Amino acid sequence: MKEYKEIARFTANFRAKIGWIARLPTVPMASDITPAIAPGRLAIPVEKRYLRVMTEDERNTMRAEFLREAAAGIIGQPWHWFSYHMCFLPPHPLVRSIVEACIDCEAKLPGLGRQLIRDIGLIGGIDHHEPHYDQLMQKLAEILVLRQLLALPWPEGTTFEHEPAVSADGKRPELKVDTPGQTYLFEVKAPSLLAHQRQRGANDVQAPVRVFPRELLDRVAGEGGLTLPRDNPVKDFLIDTEAKFAPFKAGGPVIAVLVIVWDDFIYEPITVLTQERCGLLTDNSYHQTEGGQAVTFPSIDAVVLVRHLMYFKMAAADEPLLERGHALDFGDDGALPNVVIPAPGGQQLPAFIQKGLRALPLDDPMLARAAEYRPVEMVFWTNIDRSKDEEPALPAG
Repeated sequence: MKEYKEIARFTANFRAKIGWIARLPTVPMASDITPAIAPGRLAIPVEKRYLRVMTEDERNTMRAEFLREAAAGIIGQPWHWFSYHMCFLPPHPLVRSIVEACIDCEAKLPGLGRQLIRDIGLIGGIDHHEPHYDQLMQKLAEILVLRQLLALPWPEGTTFEHEPAVSADGKRPELKVDTPGQTYLFEVKAPSLLAHQRQRGANDVQAPVRVFPRELLDRVAGEGGLTLPRDNPVKDFLIDTEAKFAPFKAGGPVIAVLVIVWDDFIYEPITVLTQERCGLLTDNSYHQTEGGQAVTFPSIDAVVLVRHLMYFKMAAADEPLLERGHALDFGDDGALPNVVIPAPGGQQLPAFIQKGLRALPLDDPMLARAAEYRPVEMVFWTNIDRSKDEEPALPAG
């Protein structure tokens, strides 16, 4: 693949073309057709959808509006990782998938899809700034999971609330779902993996979990290089999510789920959470109190691990997505499954949610036969091409 050297040229070309977006028809803002709803406090009965089922004309109009919104944000930045993708007529597949997913979110919660589009445009401004790349992957993970959750077969009378809080200054989980008789909370997380992926692609030995002494690991790796666990982000996800869920749990019965979106190396978070000698959801967790007791997360009922970050990376690089129709395609029944891990003492996650998130428990017979779904203490990489792990994926210039 050629080096990505000419993004300025593409941006300039698109600035010249952007007039076609400005001429597209506008769609009424959510505030024009519904009562004003404060940002972060969005709620609408699911049976009302977008007050009514969106017609094709309304969807087309909203598509044009969201394309305009995306272009204004991305091209308006001095530099953006997705500037290249905004230079195509018709829209690039990555842009099209983002816009369609945000329209689906907007149809269920007016204002949400537009906010997500704006968030994408705001993550930029510094030339090849890798933290922005990681943040964009995390934002896409948020869109992916929100769209899937909102589309589940919730019962009549269900309401959604984005980033709810018990108090004005309280912590806000991603989504609250109130159904007749049951409340659900969801938090979506994704790690920054660029540096880890580079190490994993270059080193011969990987320790996905902190079981063995560092001195032993260094001796085993030798000059081949050692990749250390990416476990602290998972620990931080649990700590932050516990703090977000706890006030809601104190107020009444709630089923609360942490969703972590990872790349294709799904054994990494599985190992960090479940390895019997130090897993974060075990009695022997490496994260302990001053008294030597494992720290627990009583407000989290389950953790769902979604293997999807590699599809975002491939779509951004114009690589074919052989297992997905587009970057935000959650996959069908034939795709590799995601994982649900119950938290100790947690409530059971309903089957329709597990099915909707394509998540199987680790003791499912299908996963029990797959090595990549088992905890791993050490990995030796030999004669395997891991070059795609080395750099942020960018299309040819």
